[in-house]
Amino acid sequence: MRNSNALPTWHGAVLGHLERYKRYPRIAQMRRQQGVPQVHITLDRQGRVLAVRLHKGSGFEALDEETIALVERASPLPAPPPDVAQDRMELVVPVQYFLR
Repeated sequence: MRNSNALPTWHGAVLGHLERYKRYPRIAQMRRQQGVPQVHITLDRQGRVLAVRLHKGSGFEALDEETIALVERASPLPAPPPDVAQDRMELVVPVQYFLR
């Protein structure tokens, strides 16, 4: 990879994209549940989600289920940088749910 800033910039773009599609589950809000589940995503060169699974749960089923649904709803994600040679990319992304 030539540009060392390409992956962190792309990772930030993925996080920002997911944030636009995120919904805080009503039941989790009512129960004052908060957490940061981590999701493992496999995507192709165009950013289409090929697979998604929970990498690390939040401890709350509603938040974990919403995190999986979020990634599916937000597909396609921003495409990986051109410098990335692989046909498939895998990444683990934290999704934050905090009440204000």
